[in-house]
Amino acid sequence: MILRFIAENFASFKDAVEFNTFPSSKSPSHENHKISCGHATALRLSAIYGANGAGKSNLIDALGTLGTLVFRGSLNGYNLSSIKFKFNPAYADKPSGLAIEYYTKGYIFYYHIEFSGQEVLLEELLLSLKQRDVELFRRKGLSISINNKFSAMKVNNSFIDGLTRLIRPDMLVLPFLGNYYPVEFPIITDAYRWFVDTLRLVQPNSSSGTVPHLMDVNVMFNKMVNDTIPELKTGIDRLIVKKEVVNENDENIDSRISNAILKAKSMPGMPQIVLDRNSGDILNIVFDMNLNAVYLKRIVAIHSQNGVDVEMPLRNESDGTRRLIEYMPVFYAVMLNDGVYVVDEIERSIHPILIKSIISKISESTSAKGQLIFTTHESGLLDQNIFRPDEIWFAQKDSEQATQLYPLSDFNIHHTANIENGYLNGRYGGIPFLSNLKDLHW
Repeated sequence: MILRFIAENFASFKDAVEFNTFPSSKSPSHENHKISCGHATALRLSAIYGANGAGKSNLIDALGTLGTLVFRGSLNGYNLSSIKFKFNPAYADKPSGLAIEYYTKGYIFYYHIEFSGQEVLLEELLLSLKQRDVELFRRKGLSISINNKFSAMKVNNSFIDGLTRLIRPDMLVLPFLGNYYPVEFPIITDAYRWFVDTLRLVQPNSSSGTVPHLMDVNVMFNKMVNDTIPELKTGIDRLIVKKEVVNENDENIDSRISNAILKAKSMPGMPQIVLDRNSGDILNIVFDMNLNAVYLKRIVAIHSQNGVDVEMPLRNESDGTRRLIEYMPVFYAVMLNDGVYVVDEIERSIHPILIKSIISKISESTSAKGQLIFTTHESGLLDQNIFRPDEIWFAQKDSEQATQLYPLSDFNIHHTANIENGYLNGRYGGIPFLSNLKDLHW
């Protein structure tokens, strides 16, 4: 679970700006949204609002950048100088900073990195205890220190000297120790694996691409999809998986499918994603090692008309319907897994009533395990029956064009207040400031 995230000198974030999921004492509703994280408590839902250009997506980009850097283990190849705050020339010479506090494996970690260009200036990992923070490692420039009390080996000067020689200025210590010394530093490895195994970001144009395979092999997921889709009144009665064995020796086989087959054989059971050139549908190519066969899987929508089932390829469905189907793995995972899912523009191409229905289901659930954080413009979600005031955040730029973030719980909100109307009337900020259109001759 994410407890808080801080960005500094990154895109539209000038000085350190914090987003957090801590519950406010002023927001007593939806107790089922609280998740115990050791000695702290986090909220499992957050919606971030703001005008176009206010910095909502920059927050997601900053979090995504941190995740990518940890996953790749290096700044190399990233043009990080271009992400600095542009509206004050003094910030061109200052480092950028990203920090995150999160809960995993029974521990609360605080990870912080400062960098400039291709050089890591500061990197530290702390363990947050109830009364104090304990430093697990700290790296300043090329000087590295590691806390012996939390390692399974004796960290001596010889090891530190070797580590200093191995880690280049552009490399990160956290993924290096997590990848190459998982046994020696188990608690640091737990902190590292959270970025790899738990944090998931969904961008507006991204696609999971694995829905055909998931529906084929996961009975519970298949049931959830086919229970949910008809309720949303998209015209689809159910989705089925069309599955066929691929003839590898077919001379007319698409070259992309041939390449996918080679990859599938190197990773049995892992779906390879291919876009069908003719239909535009997403195909999954999967090698079943037990049956020694390669399968091609696709989704087909079933529409029932006067008792007759009509099969329709997904390309004939609306953008919003296809987007809903692509979201299903995320919604399924939020309900069953303790992962963290961050979605930019969650309402993209989806009718307001549909997205409100889905978020309401997640909000009402008393058994959901995951954390869902998303940006949106959809004012219909501003409903106290769905969110607590401390789960609604606003992004707004100040006079220096720097993004500021603040929760709705900063305002005095009565539990019966219509917060959608208040938001659209500008009471809480986070909306566009428009000129008088008459003055613009509209």
